Amino acid sequence: MKIKAIISLLAFLLILSPLVFSQSRETGAIVGMIIDDEGTPLPGVTVTLTSPAIMGEKSFITDAEGKYRFPALRPGLYAVKAELPGFGTVIQEEIRLHTTVRLTVDVTLKVSTIEEEVTVIAESPTVDVKSSETASVTLSNELLRAMPTSQFVTGIVNLAPGVDGNVAYGASSSSIAYQVDGVDVSDPEGGTAWVFLDYNIIEEAKIMGIGANAEYGAFTGIVFNTITKSGGNEFSGHAEIIFQDTKKNNFWTTDNNQAYIDENPSLTSPLQGLWDSSVHLGGPIKKDQHWFFLGLQYYRSKARPTGLEAPHFRDYKQPRFFLKLTSQISSKLNLTGWFELDQYNGINRATGVTSPTPETGVKQTSPEWVANLDLTAILNPTTFLNFKAAYFWGYYYLDPQGEGTPVWSAEDNRWYNNSSYFYKADRTRFQANASISNYAEDFIAGDHDFKFGTEFERGWSRSQFGYPGFEEGIGNGVYIYDWFGYLYAYQYEGYDTNTSYIRNEWFLQDSWSISDKITLNLGLRQSFVRGYVKGKSGAQYSANRLAPRVGFAWDIFGDHTTVLKAHWGQFTEAMFTGFLDRLNPIEAFSDFNAYYWDDEWIQWASWPYEQTLLADSYSHPYMEQWTIGIERELFKDASIGISYINRDWKNILNTYDILTQYEEVTVLDPYNGNPYTVYNQTNVGERQRVIANIKKGDPWVLDDAYRHYWGIEVLFTKRFSHRWQLIASYVWSECTGTMGTGWGDDFGYGGSTHNPNFWINRAGNVYNDPTHFVKLQGSYILPLDIHFNAYFRYSTGRTYTRRARFRLDQGRETIYTEAMGSRRYPTRTNLDLRLEKTFTIAEKYRIGLMVDIFNVFNANTITSWGSRTEYDWYEDLSDYAASDGHQVYGLVNPRAIRLGVRFFF
Repeated sequence: MKIKAIISLLAFLLILSPLVFSQSRETGAIVGMIIDDEGTPLPGVTVTLTSPAIMGEKSFITDAEGKYRFPALRPGLYAVKAELPGFGTVIQEEIRLHTTVRLTVDVTLKVSTIEEEVTVIAESPTVDVKSSETASVTLSNELLRAMPTSQFVTGIVNLAPGVDGNVAYGASSSSIAYQVDGVDVSDPEGGTAWVFLDYNIIEEAKIMGIGANAEYGAFTGIVFNTITKSGGNEFSGHAEIIFQDTKKNNFWTTDNNQAYIDENPSLTSPLQGLWDSSVHLGGPIKKDQHWFFLGLQYYRSKARPTGLEAPHFRDYKQPRFFLKLTSQISSKLNLTGWFELDQYNGINRATGVTSPTPETGVKQTSPEWVANLDLTAILNPTTFLNFKAAYFWGYYYLDPQGEGTPVWSAEDNRWYNNSSYFYKADRTRFQANASISNYAEDFIAGDHDFKFGTEFERGWSRSQFGYPGFEEGIGNGVYIYDWFGYLYAYQYEGYDTNTSYIRNEWFLQDSWSISDKITLNLGLRQSFVRGYVKGKSGAQYSANRLAPRVGFAWDIFGDHTTVLKAHWGQFTEAMFTGFLDRLNPIEAFSDFNAYYWDDEWIQWASWPYEQTLLADSYSHPYMEQWTIGIERELFKDASIGISYINRDWKNILNTYDILTQYEEVTVLDPYNGNPYTVYNQTNVGERQRVIANIKKGDPWVLDDAYRHYWGIEVLFTKRFSHRWQLIASYVWSECTGTMGTGWGDDFGYGGSTHNPNFWINRAGNVYNDPTHFVKLQGSYILPLDIHFNAYFRYSTGRTYTRRARFRLDQGRETIYTEAMGSRRYPTRTNLDLRLEKTFTIAEKYRIGLMVDIFNVFNANTITSWGSRTEYDWYEDLSDYAASDGHQVYGLVNPRAIRLGVRFFF
């Protein structure tokens, strides 16, 4: 975005400022009323706010209704001081504020003829009685520092209720908005995580999206926002080493494969190792004016997944550098900027049961750098402006580690010689957000918090993929399929796509307090998306969407402890270059050819690439959601909430075929003799695929493309105080449909929808559909300053479906022989523990010694399985021991020990 355009945008927002107060994406707000002991509002009270999280102090004079407000506050502990001549001064301390939360802190002053000052450690509010948002959770620094985890930042999202395997509340894995300090840093191709920060620079993480207001867009799952640490007026430091050895013995790691080893001697227990060392320092360059925070990390993880032959590991090395500067240019103008540089390099990626040797894996090379800028200006007591921007550059290359042509053996169910693919991904992403907030008191039947904002984003990606082999008589881009001695070769030199997009959005949000108890949250968000393909002129994809949102919050008793919330809204999907990949010029794709061996390679089929078309009329995908919930403050620092969530994904994009013709034929299951009706192509070699919002009735589309989710969530949160903290959640849910929750399932990568065989028994439960999901994350400080931390989770197993494969004129076809998701893997139960003993030296310096125990009960739950002939013939997992066809592909990691030491002040 050009500098001139940015200046014009800021000027436009400034003009609007008198027309349009609230928290920002990485900040919160504290508001309240000052009253006397008879409940009468007191105007003219001087309210002073102090905290280690802010520079200096902030002051506000209460208005005619005795109200005060402090917007745009970073998360942390705050104190509010209220002073008025003739009254005793009151200081309320330990007000804990989190990201995006607006806390209501009312203060009562008593008449006093003498100067006195009363310090109150009152209950810090835990409930936001103005927001319509439900089922959100804040993972504080105290919790993140205590939990035994992989120490991998993007994995934090899976700590949240309703999230498993990066799938949230029925959404696809592409639908999480990964944000850092309020700016999205997801992969522009398909929305997965791209930026990987140092775990110990995270101040807190917010997972939200159920009932989110119009400020939040470009997602249909959840928003996962990590807030980075800043320096302060006092120097603080942290150094940490966490170590887990890769030796398999009774101390470091146990075995959990004994139940399956007799049937499959090659099945090994997974094995993990880790070295994570980091150093951090923050403090003032000049107190109350300039702060710095510096972080250095070296993270090396080693893993031997089930099937990878010893002594080899997947071995990743990840050095990281982070520098953040915070400046208070004036009492009303703050500027923050940070820069991060890292590498994510590893070997033996993609190895496992079917790729058990290093030569069948790939080497990963992934450098990147990220920059972030944030400017906040307090224009007057009721209006503030926020501008933020972020940019990242990086690439992600997966290069084959073997030599020669890869060979798949059906008899051994594994690859030989080389990896079956190569992949190269180049990415850049720029995003700028600007917003202006204004508090309007006694305006049109109540008080209003107006917020207007706009976003600009440009994403670019180049992706290259293909087969790495070479065969005499065929050429490049080959792998060989060995079917019990019969040899077939498949040739695909790959694709080279180069795409970009521009996303412009604006939103208008009003938090309308009709009375002291009732708040309406009304919002509109308009999205303009344009997609571009290198080598083609103009926008190849163009869509606009207006997403309305309506919510309310009812402070039932008027004491800010119990709130009833409800919300309805539409959430427009983000823009990805994945929308555009198949619109690249025809020369970006090679043809697909098939050969069989008969003393020489003989070509028996060819599928020339046909240019995929975009339908004349289409709409951008979105999700419609409604939710209702109640939240109650139980006691100091603790609250409980119950929410019902209902979601539908609409305008799903995928393909149909306007040329291919099929006839119905009956085939028999060779294992049980059951007949199935399948579709045989009568004009092999002819096809013309069209990208559209597919629906039943389109050519060879036998059902509607849809996905529906409902869930009930119970969430108990106890912030750290009185030596303990706890987040406990239970989610009961179901997700059904014809489209799954995998990568790209909402924008064209959700299977071969143009093929009628895809739709056979397609309607059912999606793969990631845990009916019951329990998570407990808690800490307690025992005597002798020993910290006991636990992370427990229980989940219904993921689904799978019995399949059958047949050879038809168009080649091999696989169908579901029963409704999708009819069967489930075993229930998953896991408990991880951390014990930490803290020693205090000279009152300021502390040393912590840590022991982590993962999978305490050494569960051996199967996470994935298949069959040696690529068919799931057997009825259920209990048949495994009696069958020689199935293979276990994955187990949970066995019990393991990890040690750590950290020093901080």
